[in-house]
Amino acid sequence: WKVGQPSDLLVRSSLEVHVPPSQEEMQLALSAMARDVGTLGTLHYRFPQAAQAPSLVQLKAGLAKGLSLPAELAASGEVIVEVLAAELGATCDRANFVDLDTSGPSTALSRVDFAAYVSKDASLERMAEELAEAAKDQFARVEAEVRAGKVANLSVRCYAPGPVGHAVLLQGTEDAAQRQKLHALLRLPEEPLLVPAAALPPPGQALAQATGKPLNPHKDCGLQPSWWKGRSTKRAFVRGLYEYNHYMQDSFDDNGWGCAYRSLQTCVSWYRMQHYVGSEVAVPSIPEIQRLLKRIDEAHKDLEIGSKKWIGTVEGMYLLQEYLKVDCKMMYMQNASDMASQGAEMLEHLEREGTPIMMCAGMYAYTLVGLCFDSETGEVAYLIVDPHYTGKDDLKAILSKGWVGWKNLDFFEKSTDGSFINCCLPLVPRGSQQI
Repeated sequence: WKVGQPSDLLVRSSLEVHVPPSQEEMQLALSAMARDVGTLGTLHYRFPQAAQAPSLVQLKAGLAKGLSLPAELAASGEVIVEVLAAELGATCDRANFVDLDTSGPSTALSRVDFAAYVSKDASLERMAEELAEAAKDQFARVEAEVRAGKVANLSVRCYAPGPVGHAVLLQGTEDAAQRQKLHALLRLPEEPLLVPAAALPPPGQALAQATGKPLNPHKDCGLQPSWWKGRSTKRAFVRGLYEYNHYMQDSFDDNGWGCAYRSLQTCVSWYRMQHYVGSEVAVPSIPEIQRLLKRIDEAHKDLEIGSKKWIGTVEGMYLLQEYLKVDCKMMYMQNASDMASQGAEMLEHLEREGTPIMMCAGMYAYTLVGLCFDSETGEVAYLIVDPHYTGKDDLKAILSKGWVGWKNLDFFEKSTDGSFINCCLPLVPRGSQQI
């Protein structure tokens, strides 16, 4: 299928497939599936925010009255469609499930994603047609792999690795050796971009590792602040996803003292969302952070678990090194004016590492996720995620009240009152073992 253009819309879906264990039976079953998905009435399509699930026959006949795609979804560049197959290759009464033969105890469950690019003004009928064709093609390809004896796992997952610039459908990513080959083929960096958990989630499922906290709240803050006048501007931002951690989350009252803990949690969430650690490595709670700090740091051996004891960037570094086994770089500045002189180095960190920066400015902690730097004047603007917010996870309120947004040096001069600023710059693990 063709590579998407900037104006194109990615339409994707997924089916869960039960298949018989033997190669011959599996081949016959997949061949039947490839045939059946091309039948107009076989698949039903539930588009986002819609209660109806019409078939392609019903869409062509205009029987899906009042069905339309919200404009904001077309603008987002992606539409996730729930494809329902109650009967495909064999009878099954489970939605979005293909049941070919579940009589034996050793039948395998596989996930088969399929996707297509369409123009942003494409009709729902056109989207359904492209998905049906993509599904037919996908099952035919998998059947060919089975026939050739080349496949150990049927699952096909949809990925959107940033360096590629478009979605790709890949098979066999459960196997580390296969991921190595795919990384070389796609010329991807040595990052966990193709592990199964990094695949785009199927319809109705959340991103792997997500806990429900706001994801990348800075994304609507623009590439630079409205007051920016730099003529030789360089910009850099956090790469990938992170979750916004702030006061009072998790039913825990840390108002007035837990800001550095929350900044640290935001940094840990970045490594989880980029799959440098598995789902078994949770973002630690504040008591868990204290318990770990008490164990690893002699200076905190008498720390009372549950106390309101502050921590700083040094403790943040210790904890990231111990909990995630990642290295960190420290940056010390005498005051806010001194911080401006470090703008180029902060920019380089975001460009090279792409991780959030944990900041302690006087008695306050923040998380830096973006930066604008004017190489001529030395002017700097900082995109800040502020952990001092105490309200509900309402993105509109968070942004409108400035809890996430662009800040200038005046902001830090007021918050530090001439005091020091320390930063912990977490580094990205390198090497082929990360693939």
